[in-house]
Amino acid sequence: MPLPEDFTRECLYGPDQQYVHDLLELDREAGRVVGQVDTTRLGPLVDAQHERRNHPRHVPGAIMVQITGTLGNLHAVYVLGLRPSEGWTGFGVQIKEARFPSIGRIGPPMRVELNTTRMRRFRGRHFATYRFHFSQEGRDLYLSEQTAVWFDGEIEGAL
Repeated sequence: MPLPEDFTRECLYGPDQQYVHDLLELDREAGRVVGQVDTTRLGPLVDAQHERRNHPRHVPGAIMVQITGTLGNLHAVYVLGLRPSEGWTGFGVQIKEARFPSIGRIGPPMRVELNTTRMRRFRGRHFATYRFHFSQEGRDLYLSEQTAVWFDGEIEGAL
């Protein structure tokens, strides 16, 4: 199914930088978000790649990291109820154990998954630890554990 209609307004990035094209699962109780990426719609970063015999066009690591932000944003809005339109904002603060075991090919869709492993609230901030698992045709492409913080920017003011 497509992303929720109001996500463009709630996302911290424009539609051309979200990279998640379909929402496959949103489990509020488990803190899980699963999406699908159309690897033929990744834009300028893929288009700029020089294809060589030993360097095929592929899903760049930078896009995979950006996808983690989109999944985190989906989690914040639709699981935690923290909407940027109401002043909430968030940032990734740590990437641990990021691995790229296989190259992401252009063409086949990519399955992207966020699982919340820890949530804590401290001084009005929400700290989330996520495990990410991206795959394509049964192959692991990106695995990581990452932490993000969400806070009410209206209360905290400028960084």
